Amino acid sequence: MLDIIFRAPKIAASNFSSALVLPKYRALIDEINSDYILTPLSQAFLLCKMLDNKKLKRLKRAVHVNNKIRELCDGEIEPITYDEIEIIDSELKKAIKLFCDKLYDNVIDLAPCYNMYEEIDGYYKKVVQRSSKCRCCGINKVLTKFHTHRSALDHYLPRKHFPFNSVNFKNLLPICDICNSKYKLGKNPLCKIENKGRKNESRQKSKAFYPFRRTILDIGISIKFQNTKSVKSLEPNNIEIELTCPGYDDQIETWDRIFGIKENYKAECCTEEMLFYYEEQYMAEMIQGKKHQAYILLLEANKYGDSNFLKIPFLNALAT
Repeated sequence: MLDIIFRAPKIAASNFSSALVLPKYRALIDEINSDYILTPLSQAFLLCKMLDNKKLKRLKRAVHVNNKIRELCDGEIEPITYDEIEIIDSELKKAIKLFCDKLYDNVIDLAPCYNMYEEIDGYYKKVVQRSSKCRCCGINKVLTKFHTHRSALDHYLPRKHFPFNSVNFKNLLPICDICNSKYKLGKNPLCKIENKGRKNESRQKSKAFYPFRRTILDIGISIKFQNTKSVKSLEPNNIEIELTCPGYDDQIETWDRIFGIKENYKAECCTEEMLFYYEEQYMAEMIQGKKHQAYILLLEANKYGDSNFLKIPFLNALAT
């Protein structure tokens, strides 16, 4: 894209071909179905020949900034969307989107691609390792490296909105089916839309947690129960949940908006499994003489195991 497509006006060739690219990349064009690579690149090449330097510069910038996932999540830079490319040229937008989508849907699993780059299944296993917890909600399960299949890889910054990062592994996150298929869908973490489709529709930039940050943030979860006589009759509308992380208010709001975190946690608190846990483990140990705070300290020693991060505020709410 950077060396040929977006330099098309300066290239003498009237049409795009694999002869224009470096020899080591030619197999990615010549040995793969032309509908996936050659056709959309050829269309984009011809369209770019008619663009001025200002528009080409913006397209080049899109390649660079849309692959800086951490900086985008932190709000340090602004992404460039397909809507902006459509303003430049609607047919060019279609060609680029076809190319980017085919890279992920078809090309990434083909030998000319994985012989040169990392296999996507290998990447998945390297990320999930032995952990079966969803990286987004923390309560549902994903398949581990020991399964012959894998759970979904989500485009954290959706490929429907952003070009050029469809095969960026820093933008591909292992995710449970509930987070992926029921909550996130195509939502954009970097843009909060209110009153969508109405005359008073508004859009607001937002920050998001970077999925591959090196440090783990200690997100506080506070639970309160209201108007309930017994834990056995607990329902989501009896529960208040507050999520906190000092200095990351915007990211917390985005996390909840994208993955329905509060709704998921309320539902989890109302499950039979949580009730059985309360009755069979917590209450049993209280009867045997263990103090509430001593029990909570044990859970905090393994806060991220067995959903203890949610059991702790759940039990604290019941104890008040």
